[in-house]
Amino acid sequence: MGETSRRGFLKAGALLGFSSLFARAEVVAAAAQTSGVHQALMVDPPPRINRGPLFERPSINAGRRSKPTGKIPILQGATSKTQSQFRILVQASANYKYRIFEGLAVLKEVFPRGRFGEPTSRALIDHVYVDGLKPGTTYVLEVETPSFKERRTFSTMASRAEIGDSLRLALISCQNDRYVNEQVDMWQAVSECEPELMLFNGDSCYVDQRSNGTIIGMWNRHIETRETLDVFKWDPLVPTITTWDDHDTGVDDSDGSNPHLVPATKYFDAMFGSDPVDGMATSGGRSFSFDTHGIRFLMLDARSNRSSHQALSAGDETWIDQQIRSSPGPVWLVNGMQFFGGYLMAAESIEKSAPAQLDRILTAAAKASVPVGLMSGDVHFSELMEIETDILGYVSYELTSSALHSRTFPGHQYRSYNRRRFESTSSNNYLALDMTAEKKTRLDFETVCRGSFDREYFRFRGTIQR
Repeated sequence: MGETSRRGFLKAGALLGFSSLFARAEVVAAAAQTSGVHQALMVDPPPRINRGPLFERPSINAGRRSKPTGKIPILQGATSKTQSQFRILVQASANYKYRIFEGLAVLKEVFPRGRFGEPTSRALIDHVYVDGLKPGTTYVLEVETPSFKERRTFSTMASRAEIGDSLRLALISCQNDRYVNEQVDMWQAVSECEPELMLFNGDSCYVDQRSNGTIIGMWNRHIETRETLDVFKWDPLVPTITTWDDHDTGVDDSDGSNPHLVPATKYFDAMFGSDPVDGMATSGGRSFSFDTHGIRFLMLDARSNRSSHQALSAGDETWIDQQIRSSPGPVWLVNGMQFFGGYLMAAESIEKSAPAQLDRILTAAAKASVPVGLMSGDVHFSELMEIETDILGYVSYELTSSALHSRTFPGHQYRSYNRRRFESTSSNNYLALDMTAEKKTRLDFETVCRGSFDREYFRFRGTIQR
């Protein structure tokens, strides 16, 4: 197959039918047997049905499972022990009032830091930032519109959110609002893991699809997504940090030459951005770090400065090294496109487009005192890769989570053989993770790949230790 985009491959694959797909899987299986690789290679084996608890440890949100009961689309952003923030979709012509309740009493009235979006649009975003809160406390955000009031529950990070305490999170990418029924089922599945934090690592809005090529059309795609997806109607709300990928930028397989980058940046930040809270630091570009539970998440921007020789800017590359070296504990590098995706035909990855840069980043990481793991999305299947000791000096992993609700088909991941892969699925899914940094040099985690209706596609317990 010649050069083609991922979307082109997906369309072609759907037309080819299952016969050629099974043939491809048989070829891959034979190659795996010949090479001695241990891998269950069939076209998406049936999932396990798990109606019990996902993890041994109950989440701090246990008993407060989120449900789409709200009317006003709201996203809770980066949250610390004493600070939180919200992106609230409002009608452009109306004034809204915001109050924070602790128990039955009004704690404070808060005012938006700004209202963002296209001036001619019917809907805009209010950014509400709240500080002076108590660690691990549950509050209520009240939104008063001209015609009704709505209340949504939220919490700050726990006072014990330090090294040694467990963190429950959901890793999510590829949320195409075209899949209306699927999104209902999949967001219910996400709520069932009772996450304390959600990571959106790309394609949270398919801006490039059905936007009619205009600036206002790009903004309207964000409004449509926000009004459609159940997660924005959740109560309780869940803290969420985000990075973007190509569909968010308005151009498939986007790079630094994308003519829509300026408005796409403005719109994505309005909808998904977070102002700094305690434990956050920005790169000077669009990448940022977020510290919690003794773990550092580096949310990377591999789109704004992508070119023929780099995925990340030179400044971000230096910043990544500094952030890993100064981290209080284990580090996750979180990106839209895969890191070690060079094996995959018709798909992007840092390994494929910027192998020298990836080598420099990981060579520098190997010298740090903390362990490093990788998280990615984009490819419309989920897989776990074991990264051999030759790379970092210890065994590490790349966890790829895709797609929550978007186009896919059975066996999609088997179009290319991946010697590092040991678990995978192409069904709509996300990764639920429970992780603990018992000490600076060790991260223990369990991940469950979940779909709708209690489907469990794989489960793995791992350790990343220097």
